[in-house]
Formats: sequence, C-alpha cells, structure tokens
Amino acid sequence: MTYNTKIRGPDLDAAWTVLEGAVVIIGPEDTVTFPAGSTWPGLRALPAALVDRLAPHDTERLAGTRVGLPWQATPREAEFAAALIQVQLMRSRRQSVPDRVSLLRTVADLTSDNRETVATALGLSRHTFRGELVHLLDPLPN
Repeated sequence: MTYNTKIRGPDLDAAWTVLEGAVVIIGPEDTVTFPAGSTWPGLRALPAALVDRLAPHDTERLAGTRVGLPWQATPREAEFAAALIQVQLMRSRRQSVPDRVSLLRTVADLTSDNRETVATALGLSRHTFRGELVHLLDPLPN
C-alpha cells in the first residue's frame, strides 16, 4: 500500500478560489469540501454562527488542486460559501439531528412543510426523522 503525503491547503483567514480540484476545510468534528468553482471568502466574511459551528482549523488540498491566490471575494461569493458550508453541515451525519434542523431553520420556517420533505432536506429518511419530529418542528418560542 502506498501512503501519499497530505498537501497543505490555503490559509483560512485569506480569500481564495478553487480553480481545479478541491480543498477540504477541517473542523474538530466535521469537514466541508470546496470544489472547483467555489470561493472561500476568508473567516471574517462568513457568518459568525456558521464559523462557530464548523470551527475550522486547517485545510488540505486534493492532489492536482490549483487555488487562485490572492483573491478578492465578492459579497455574492461569500454568500455562496456560507450556503455551501451550511448545506454540507445540514446533511452531515456527524451533526446531531437537532443541530441539523437548527441549520435548516435559518433558511426556512418548517412549520408548514411536509415532514418527508424536511427529512429529505436533512439527508434523512422519514422513518429516521419521525422520533424527533414532533418537538423539533414545533414553532420556536418568541
């Protein structure tokens, strides 16, 4: 068996774009992948709650990955990066179901949605989601 060395990725504080390949952003409990065509806007350009949830501390590149540096991320690129992180965490099996529902609630009310649709958005089967469904989908207190 051949072991290939890890390839360090770009700095999390800086903005960069993936031109080819993919960069993996590593947190203590979860990772997210930025494929070619996506832009990391730098930590300060992302919503603090999302950065706190992922808690990124390192990056690695897949072999053959090319990254554009330095990069000046636009507000739209920062918005897309936040959405890319959010959807990957929302569907991650490492995140608890309540945490996944909480992430989904930031983009949708959920109180009038079909339960199977909510489960599917979270990458769950309706059966898996059923046990936690009642209290998770109740409206949040004011």
